[in-house]
Amino acid sequence: MTNVKPISHKIIRVYLLGAIVLLAFYGVILSQTILYTENQNSVRRLALIAPHHFKLFSQGLQGEIQIDPMLKIYDQYDILPALIKRRLNQQWQGSITFHFEDDSEYSIFAQQVMTKKGLAIVYALEDIDAVEWDDTEFAIFQIVIFGLGLIIFIIAAIFIIKMARRISTPFSTLADKLECNDNEKYTPLSVEGELSLELVQVLASINHYRDGIRAAFAREQAFTRYVSHELRTPMTVIRGGISVLRRLEDEKVQKQSNRIDNAIIEMEQLVYTFLLMARDEDGESISVDVSDEAIQKIVRDFEPTILANQVSFHQVLQCDFSLNAQPLLFAAVIKNLLKNAINCSVEGKVDLFISPQRIDVIDNGVGLDEQPRGYEGFGIGLNIVKDICEKYKWQFNIKNNLGDGCTASVIFEPQVDIKDTCEVIET
Repeated sequence: MTNVKPISHKIIRVYLLGAIVLLAFYGVILSQTILYTENQNSVRRLALIAPHHFKLFSQGLQGEIQIDPMLKIYDQYDILPALIKRRLNQQWQGSITFHFEDDSEYSIFAQQVMTKKGLAIVYALEDIDAVEWDDTEFAIFQIVIFGLGLIIFIIAAIFIIKMARRISTPFSTLADKLECNDNEKYTPLSVEGELSLELVQVLASINHYRDGIRAAFAREQAFTRYVSHELRTPMTVIRGGISVLRRLEDEKVQKQSNRIDNAIIEMEQLVYTFLLMARDEDGESISVDVSDEAIQKIVRDFEPTILANQVSFHQVLQCDFSLNAQPLLFAAVIKNLLKNAINCSVEGKVDLFISPQRIDVIDNGVGLDEQPRGYEGFGIGLNIVKDICEKYKWQFNIKNNLGDGCTASVIFEPQVDIKDTCEVIET
C-alpha cells in the first residue's frame, strides 16, 4: 500500500508550502520596491531642482558647474563624462537613472534652455550612490525584514498546525472507530469536535449502510437459526422412521433406508456448515489438524461415487499441518470440490493435492462450460466453498484446463503451522 499520510499532514503541508512561497515572493517584492523607490525619488528630486540651477547658464556661465558635492550641471553634450555619453543620445531630454558596472549610480536630467550661445540642451548629473544605502546596510535591512517575516511565518505555522488538527480530528476519530474491533457490531457511529457539512453527510451515509448491514446479518442469523431448528425436527422424525423400517427383513427396504440415512447425514452436515458459516468466531482459537488420516476420512464418503463413476482418483498430502479454521468447514471445502470434480469426470481422472499453502482439485471432465449428465446434489457446493473462503479470507478460483476438465484452487493465508518437515504423502 502506498504510504498514505493523515489529512492533517496534508493540510499542514499545503498551507506551509503556500506560506513559504508567499514569504519569498513578498521578500523579493519588498527588495525591488525599495530599489525602485530610491531611483524614482532621485529622479523626481533632480527634475525639481535642476531647472533652478540651469538659470546659471542663462546668466552667462558656461561649461561644467559643480553645484554641490553630489550635483553637477553641463551646458553641452560633449563635456559629459564618457560613461554617460555612451548611454545617452545627443538629442535626448527627460529624467533617467543609470547603474554602472562599478556599482556607481547616477540620475540624469536633460532640458532645453536659453544659454549665452542660444537655445541648447543642458544636463544635470547627480551622484545618488553617495546617499543611497551601501550593500552592507541593505543586506542588514533585508535580514531584519526576513527575520520579522520568519517570526510571522512561525506564528502562522503554529496557527495552521492547530487549525489543521482541529479540522482533521473528527475525520481521524471516524477512521479509528471504523478500524476498531467493535466495528463488527455495526452500531451507529458518532464523532465529537468541529463537524463540517461534508463530514456530517459522510457519517450519515456510513451509518445508513451500517444499519443495512446489521439488519442483513440479523436476518441471516435468524434465518439460519430457524431453518436449523425446523430441519432438525423432521430429520429426527425421519431417523425414527428409518429405525422402524430397518426391522423389516426386506432387501429393497434396507437399500432405500440406507439411501435415506445417507441423505440425512449429508443434510445434517450441511445444516451444521451453514450454522458455522453464520457464526462469529475467534479464528485463532479453533484449528484443524490436517493429516493423511483426516483426509482419508473425508475421501472415504466418496468411494461409492468414485466406483460408480469409474473415476481414477489420486490424492497427495505434502505434509501434516494445522490450519486456523473449523474442522467441519475445512472438510466441507474438500467435499464440495471433490463432489463437483467426481460428478463432472465420469470415467475420468481426479487429483487432490493438499499442502500448507493451498488445496488443488484437478479433473479432466466436462469443464466449466457444460453441465454433467445426471448431476446430483444440492447445486450450491461451489457457492459454499466461496462463502467459506470469504469467511477465512482465503482465495478461491476455478478455471478450465488447457486440455479437458478444470482446476479448483483454494489458497490459504500465511497462517498454517507445519508440524513436521514436509514430505509428500501419496495415496
